[in-house]
Amino acid sequence: MTVMTDDTRHHPTPEFRDYLEGEVARTFRRERARRRLRTAALVVVSAALGSSGGLAAAQIRDAPRRDSLLAAATAEAGLVALRLDLARAAAADVATKVKVGVLAPASLAAVEADLRAVEAQAMRARLNVDEIRASSQPPRDELNAPLVDGRDFVLERIRLDLLGAQQRLSAAERTLEEATRRARVGAETELSRLEAELTVARARAALGALAQRQSLRREFLEKGTAGEQLVRRLRKAELRLDAQVAQQAVRLASERLDLVRKQQAVGRVDQIEVLKAELELRERQLELQLLARQLQQIGRTETP
Repeated sequence: MTVMTDDTRHHPTPEFRDYLEGEVARTFRRERARRRLRTAALVVVSAALGSSGGLAAAQIRDAPRRDSLLAAATAEAGLVALRLDLARAAAADVATKVKVGVLAPASLAAVEADLRAVEAQAMRARLNVDEIRASSQPPRDELNAPLVDGRDFVLERIRLDLLGAQQRLSAAERTLEEATRRARVGAETELSRLEAELTVARARAALGALAQRQSLRREFLEKGTAGEQLVRRLRKAELRLDAQVAQQAVRLASERLDLVRKQQAVGRVDQIEVLKAELELRERQLELQLLARQLQQIGRTETP
């Protein structure tokens, strides 16, 4: 039998030491794991609070901006509504005068075109309000502007502009028909008909530019074409259309100069009118030359 002395009773056995060391190690590992979990939880909570706090702060900052934009857009919509009332009243007045023979039918076509244009402005103003409410940002008309909540405000505005441009073209064509008829019977001069032709040319150019803008917008949505390329191609199309109008303006100014010179020869106008006609022709020619140079510059930038 082993005799237990005081020394052996106060010293742990090897087995007990091994057990104690293992228990301490396990306790340390459990505590370290708990600390890691607590730290990770704090990080997650802090991040969540930070992101939600940042979002809330951003929303608070955006609220005054959104309210300011909405107030301005709503005020503009109110002004357009007043213009629309005036345009409707003017159209009704002209319609009455045309009916009793005081004004020519072409006058009604022109005022109706103006009315349709103001109606398009009113619809555009409402679109602007809707876009601000959806995005808290100013309305965007760039060809590469993103959709807003799946809605294409850019294309909607282009379609409104196209509708107005088509109506203006129709009115200009009716005015040209009337001017041609009156010139044929001697009620108006040939210059009046030429001016009506120029108005039609400008209306067609405006419609063509909008049609190109609509096409490029769809291309961006379908293919993601770079914004710089879209702008360059739109500018080139607009310059070509402007050049066509400028060519017609040169022809009109030249014919006006010929007519004024004939009138001067028979004493109907003085030299001042001739000088004015010559100046107008020179201005139209310079405008055409400028457009031609701009087209050439765009062509050079497209050359690889």
